[in-house]
Amino acid sequence: MSTRTLGLTGILCSPFLAIQMNIYGSFENYQATSMAGIFSLIYMTGWFCSILGLYKLNAAGNKKGRIILIIQMILLTIGNLWNIYSIIDPHCDTTFFHVADLIGWPFDNIFMLATGIAIVAAKQLDGWKRFVALFVGLWFPVTLIITRMIFGSNTELIITSMYSIVGWSLLGLCVYLSSKAETIEHNSPHHLLSRS
Repeated sequence: MSTRTLGLTGILCSPFLAIQMNIYGSFENYQATSMAGIFSLIYMTGWFCSILGLYKLNAAGNKKGRIILIIQMILLTIGNLWNIYSIIDPHCDTTFFHVADLIGWPFDNIFMLATGIAIVAAKQLDGWKRFVALFVGLWFPVTLIITRMIFGSNTELIITSMYSIVGWSLLGLCVYLSSKAETIEHNSPHHLLSRS
């Protein structure tokens, strides 16, 4: 799968967390159903594609940065294993089910802060694209802690939903545009002459 396709997948899958939360509840009000698991699977697959795209773009730079992106992808993979499990049996009560749930939520969101910081520090992406992953990483503390404390539960779902759509859409767009820019630079006459 090309980096551009990974970014486009990230964009297309970004609204599914908001859809899931608005239909099946969020956080402590979550109603476990197979359909909720499908929405989570789609959303998290798009997120994984965006992170894989950032990895292919070397967005986090050095070896340590690449390791951080790998850890993020591992956490998302575990989260998606839980999603598959919850599609098959949404009311499962096994130890693996609960451990996978804990790793998939909230660890994958919390770790996104480290991913965002690594990308900002690496300075591999241009302009606003460099800060998008950090913006996504701030989704969890902003929506779960700050929003709830200031606005209360009534407004929380609206802000949480909108933030997730904007954040994960921008993450996919960042990958898509960075891939396009990399392709243009790679095919530029200057680049071709430097290779000859």
